[in-house]
Amino acid sequence: MLSFSAFVFAEDEPAGDLSAPEVAGDLLWMRPLGVMHLGLGAIAYAISLPVTLPLKKEGEAKEFLITCPSYYYFQRPLREM
Repeated sequence: MLSFSAFVFAEDEPAGDLSAPEVAGDLLWMRPLGVMHLGLGAIAYAISLPVTLPLKKEGEAKEFLITCPSYYYFQRPLREM
């Protein structure tokens, strides 16, 4: 069984106080995962077009598969998850 009680009692750090391991983890681990998610989302969006176009849901699919990952990679501040 997993316990997530440590997150409940963790103190919030000020946004301006960036530690080196957190920044390095974001730049070397989370950002590359965001790029992979963006690429896979673009492929999934292209594959889903034959279904989403007749249903007029291509905007929702684009938002979920392309727009959100692009924000995560290109516009998100460091260490903000």
